[in-house]
Amino acid sequence: MKLSGAEFLAQPKKAITFIGMSGVGKSHASCQLEEWGWANYSCDYLIGTKYLGELIKSEGEMSAANIENLSDFVGQIGDEEQGGTTLDEFCRRQKLYYVAECDVLRDMPEALGSADGHFVCDSSGSLCEVEDEAVLEEVGQKSLIVYLKVRQEGQAEILKRATEYPKPLYFPPAFLEERLARYLDKFDLADVSGIHPVEFLRWIFPSLFEARLPKYQRLAQKYGVILPSHKVDLASEEAFLQCIAGALNEQREWTI
Repeated sequence: MKLSGAEFLAQPKKAITFIGMSGVGKSHASCQLEEWGWANYSCDYLIGTKYLGELIKSEGEMSAANIENLSDFVGQIGDEEQGGTTLDEFCRRQKLYYVAECDVLRDMPEALGSADGHFVCDSSGSLCEVEDEAVLEEVGQKSLIVYLKVRQEGQAEILKRATEYPKPLYFPPAFLEERLARYLDKFDLADVSGIHPVEFLRWIFPSLFEARLPKYQRLAQKYGVILPSHKVDLASEEAFLQCIAGALNEQREWTI
C-alpha cells in the first residue's frame, strides 16, 4: 500500500528526492526547502566538489564557488574549436560522471541519517539512468521520490534552458551510439569532429527527454509520487507539503 497523504504529513522527519529532467525545477524547489530549514543534498554540487572535485580541479575547470564548471568538465561532443570534445574523451568523462552519480546516491542515506530535520535530495536529471537497482531501491526506501513532471507544452522551455544554460548530461552508451550514428548519417558528416556541439545538443535533447519519461514514471510509481511541475506550490512550506499529500492520496492505489 502506498503512503497516504496523512501518513506523509505525520512523519516527524520528512525525506524526499526530487527527480525529473534537467531544468524542470528540482534545484529551485530544493533551495526553497533549504530556506525553510531542510537539509539540501545537492547531487550535482557534490559530484562536482566531493566526488570529482580533485580531478576537475587538476584540469583547471573547477572551483567550489562555480558548480557550472562541472558542465564544462562533462563537456559536449563535437568540434574542439567550437568547445566540443573528441568521442573518446567525451565517453571517458561520461563514465566518470556515471560512477560519481552512483556513489553520491549510495551515500545519500548516511547524509539523511545525520540530518537534524527534514531532508531533500536534489537529484540529477540522469538518476533514472542508474542501472544498479539496489541503489535506486535504497533511495526509494529512505526517501519519498517526487517526480516533477513537465507538461507537453512546457517541454519547449526545458529545451531552451538546456541549450542556453547547459548542465552535465549523461547519455546511456547504447542510446548515444545509436543517436550519434543517426546524426552523422543525417547531416552527412564523416566523424564527430564535424559536429557543432550546441547544435547536436539541440538535436539530441528532445529524444533524450522522451526516452527518460517512462523511466521517471516507473520510479515514481514504485517509490513515490508524480507532482506536475506547474502545480508545485512554494508559497509556504505548508502549501508545499499539502501538494505532496494531495498527490499521494490521488495516486495511492498505484501498482507496478
